[in-house]
Amino acid sequence: MKRAEGSNRGKTLGENVLIIALIAVLMASFIYYFFKQEQQLTEVGFDAVARNFSASVLAIRAQWFMDGQPDEIILKEKDKPNVILKINSQGWIDVDDKNEKCKKIWFALMTTDLYFMNQPIAVLEINTKKSTTNQDEYKITNTCRYTLPSGVSFDYDMQNGKVSEVNYL
Repeated sequence: MKRAEGSNRGKTLGENVLIIALIAVLMASFIYYFFKQEQQLTEVGFDAVARNFSASVLAIRAQWFMDGQPDEIILKEKDKPNVILKINSQGWIDVDDKNEKCKKIWFALMTTDLYFMNQPIAVLEINTKKSTTNQDEYKITNTCRYTLPSGVSFDYDMQNGKVSEVNYL
């Protein structure tokens, strides 16, 4: 009879403190490893965004070829208004507007705002002057750079449609 009474007793204060301490240690180790891996998770995810951007650029170019190489393409999506995209002579997405070209390209290609994992994506337009074979002539190249606050970025070259690999700092 005494054994039955002993098994019904409640947990002592020491046992409760030990259980709470064990749970706290497990939570602390989880949080430590989560934040240790957060940068890597962000980089891998942003790499997927860059690949999606590149696939959209290539799909638009394929549509340009199938439509007979017009100056603009109309994108039709279910439950969304039609979007008219300007296409340059090589078949790559370009915007005639002088202001916020790269933002307009992003919104035309991507289905998301300029945020990734609650981080804003900075958009830069880089205009580079390069000399040609004739030393008196220069060629201006336009590149869009999409960057996270951590410095992770990828570029889109409007002249040749190339989307760069993700650059890690």
